[in-house]
Amino acid sequence: MGKGSDRYVFSYEPLGEPEADTGVRDAEDQAASEFLAKVSDLAFKGGPLGIELMRVDIAGRTFAFREVREADSRTLVSAAGVVPTEDTERSEMRWMPEPPSPAWAHLAWLVRELPLLHTFREYGPEGGPELRGVEAPSREWADVLVEHRGQQWRVRVTLEGRTEPIEFPGMVIGELFGEGEHRKMVVEGEPGLVDPGI
Repeated sequence: MGKGSDRYVFSYEPLGEPEADTGVRDAEDQAASEFLAKVSDLAFKGGPLGIELMRVDIAGRTFAFREVREADSRTLVSAAGVVPTEDTERSEMRWMPEPPSPAWAHLAWLVRELPLLHTFREYGPEGGPELRGVEAPSREWADVLVEHRGQQWRVRVTLEGRTEPIEFPGMVIGELFGEGEHRKMVVEGEPGLVDPGI
């Protein structure tokens, strides 16, 4: 997609009662969204250089990268076509990586898309979780860290060897917890780890 009138816009409001207007919470959500967008941009730029994102902490506004021995030389494949390296241009398009893309691209996309989770706090009978961060100890997978009803959870997202793109992970996680389905997907022997196949 190009600039101007071709700009990609996405908006989603989950069904149910509208969330009460909370100015402070809205400001916090906006700040977290801007922070995650910056981290996503850094992950996008660092990946091809062998500098890969490994941790994001929302509350502390901190993140960490690691240098790997060999950068992943695979090309980012996107249905949107060539993905711009310039942050502003890239933010104006839906550049979701296709499955054969490198893990760093899937992780950058995941981080970029997680702010949608904020709109799911009141979703379903159990309400959605609060986003706390992301941990990616390897290229294989990343865990989205959330808190739900006072309990800490890790939601596993595959990065390497994907068969489908990562579509709307914030929405998927929000609905999963809001409907209480996360308990059915706990990994055996790993309390607090959920693998929904995202």
